[in-house]
Amino acid sequence: MRPMRGFTLIEMIMAMVVLAFITLGIGTYLQLGAQGYTDTIHRERLQAEARFVIERLTREIRHAAPNSLSFSNGCLSFYPVNLVAAYRSEPDMSGLHVLVPPDAQQIALWNRELKDYRAAAGFTGAGEYQAADDDSMVITGTSKQPTLADPTATLQLSQWLGDRSPGKRLYLFSRRVAFCQEGERLIRRVNQGAGEELTDKLNRFDVALSGSGLNSNGLIHLEMTFADPVSRESSEYSQSVQVINVL
Repeated sequence: MRPMRGFTLIEMIMAMVVLAFITLGIGTYLQLGAQGYTDTIHRERLQAEARFVIERLTREIRHAAPNSLSFSNGCLSFYPVNLVAAYRSEPDMSGLHVLVPPDAQQIALWNRELKDYRAAAGFTGAGEYQAADDDSMVITGTSKQPTLADPTATLQLSQWLGDRSPGKRLYLFSRRVAFCQEGERLIRRVNQGAGEELTDKLNRFDVALSGSGLNSNGLIHLEMTFADPVSRESSEYSQSVQVINVL
C-alpha cells in the first residue's frame, strides 16, 4: 500500500504568506500606476484650464483702450475699444469730423447706432474713462455716416475735453470689463453684471501696469498661480501683455 502524500500545515501557511506578499506587491504596483495616471490627468486639466484663462486675458487686454486699465482689490478692469478713428481738429458747430478705417467691416460697424457710446481722445488715466456721463464725452448722435467712397464721419458730442492725443486718435468705448479674483475663482464681469466664472483653481492673481505713450504701448504683467484641489499640485504662470492701442 502506497503512503498518502499532501501538504503539512506549516507548508500551507508558508505558501499563503508568500502568496500574500506577492498579492501585496502587485496591488501596490497597480495602485501606484493608477495614482500616477490620475495625477497626470489632473495636471493636464489644470494646465489646460490655466492656458485658457491666460489666453482669454491676453486676447481681451490687448484690445483695451490706452491707459484705461487699473488693478485694485484683486480686480483688473479696463474698457475695450469698440471703434477707432482719427479726428482732424477740435469740434465746430457741426460736430467732430473723423476719418475712420477704410474697411468694409469697419464702415458697417460705424454705421450702426453709436448714440450713448463714449469717446476718448488722449485720456491719461483710468479715472477719465470711469467718469460719469456728465463729465465725459458722450456721443449724442451722428450727422454724417462714412462710406467706402468717403470714409469720414461727423459725430455730435456732449462736450469736448480738449485736444490731448498726440496722434489725434479717437477711441469709442462703452462697457467696462473686469476680471476679479473671488476666493479661488476668477470672475469676468461686464458693467458689474452677474459675471462669468473662468476658473475655480486660482490661488494668486497679481498685476503690474505700465503706462503708454504715442510710440510706446501699455504693458501689463500678470502673475498667476493655479492649484488643483485634489492632487494639491500648483502651477505658476508669468505673462506680459502689450496693449496694441496708443495715445
